[in-house]
Amino acid sequence: MSSGPDPVLDALVGAACLAADTPIGLITLLDGERQSFKSKQGIEGYGSPRADAFCDHTIRSSRSFVVPDAARDVRFADNPFVTGRDGIRFYAGVPLEIEPGLRLGSLCVLDRVPRRLGADVRGLLERLARCAVERLLQTEDRYLLSQVDSGRLDRAKADKAMLALAEEALAENLFTLYYQPKIALDTGRRIGFEALLRLKKPDGSVLSPASFAAALIEPTLSRRIGKHVLRCAVAQARAWQAAGIEFGHIAINVSSSQFAPSPGSPGLVDEILGATRSAGLSPKHIQIEVTEGVMLSEQSGVIGRQLEALRAAGFIVAFDDFGTGFASLVHLKEFAYDQIKIDGSFVRAMTGSITDHAIVKAIVDMAKAMGKQVVAEGVETMAELLALQELGCPYGQGFHFGRPAVAADIRFAAD
Repeated sequence: MSSGPDPVLDALVGAACLAADTPIGLITLLDGERQSFKSKQGIEGYGSPRADAFCDHTIRSSRSFVVPDAARDVRFADNPFVTGRDGIRFYAGVPLEIEPGLRLGSLCVLDRVPRRLGADVRGLLERLARCAVERLLQTEDRYLLSQVDSGRLDRAKADKAMLALAEEALAENLFTLYYQPKIALDTGRRIGFEALLRLKKPDGSVLSPASFAAALIEPTLSRRIGKHVLRCAVAQARAWQAAGIEFGHIAINVSSSQFAPSPGSPGLVDEILGATRSAGLSPKHIQIEVTEGVMLSEQSGVIGRQLEALRAAGFIVAFDDFGTGFASLVHLKEFAYDQIKIDGSFVRAMTGSITDHAIVKAIVDMAKAMGKQVVAEGVETMAELLALQELGCPYGQGFHFGRPAVAADIRFAAD
């Protein structure tokens, strides 16, 4: 499996040991029976049986794996690496995830004494692990090529290109917001907008989120993009308010990474409160949209508390893309939100499908019973509009009312 020393991987291991203040560091790759060292510091040999490898536990999840004291951990107390002379007592590893669900090894640090790992160091190890993955893909490591079929490797390379595109867009200020109107279905009055992210290339072409989708799930980039969206939406709301325009509100989508604590940065609640207050905006001017996937993520408790804090401050929280997940009805009463947005796939199908029509009706009736607002997304035809009006759906958005547009192209009654 070894293809010789790699100075880049060696530097990453050195950085990991320095950051964690540990004498031992590794980049490992695992196959059916063996763990091999692609890079190492402070340890002899070239690998070990997979059955004894701490890294075998690391690759079972996409999250980092930490063992503060292996001698007191029932999973490792009898491990030969722990019971032997100069035995391992501390381990922290981050999986090398080539693509979602495909984890082939880890970047890890080890010590011969028990210890803890701070959140800041854990975050740095995660970034170093991502660098290691990029290096392995860049060199098209023979082991990876033997483990990943061409389709998977192509997708991994495509994701890498998406991340690079997003980095460039942030550096060159190429990300921009388009605004799609929300309409009161009984009067046709515009009540606000949803901000939709686009990437405008120097040649004038505009790319949808599908072109940089990988960046929207990569934690660090996703957080940076989210901050950019908040800044732009607040700036636009402030500009409209200063011009005396009654625009209602601007809704922004918030990803799970934005709720996670980030060393040296304010939490999401403080960030949103600070941005709106410094711009002189009322909470009614900015709405927060969160998908079910975000609400049901591993940090759902933390997210719920932050959403409740935003609601307490006066912000409207919308449950976006409702109906597409597995737990929408089961957990609906547990979430912190004010508004349900019916996914456009149901709206577009409701005029030709009794089942989809029934689903939309059930959601509208349920929202009313729970005292929640409801918005139908993806309204494209007059038939869909009439069907929604008949069901008593109060609000909608979609191409029937207007395509997403840059702020300069939006016309208000006073224009």
